[in-house]
Amino acid sequence: MQADGYHSRQRLNATHVVESELQHLEWATRQPMMRRLNARYWRRRVLEVKGGYELTAQQGMRIERMLKQLADRAGSSVA
Repeated sequence: MQADGYHSRQRLNATHVVESELQHLEWATRQPMMRRLNARYWRRRVLEVKGGYELTAQQGMRIERMLKQLADRAGSSVA
């Protein structure tokens, strides 16, 4: 029997799941930010994918691009 939390720490290698997540996140982060679905929320979601899956180099670049865009949006909303 596995210790509690084992599966939550295991990085998954499921390319089709990652692609689906990335497509959704890329679409969602281009939409106007809302009170609850703001740049901080989407950054957390992107980081969950980054930390939860084994990414290809291209997927990693897409993640980094989204994180930069979200940082830019968060910075512009504070000013």
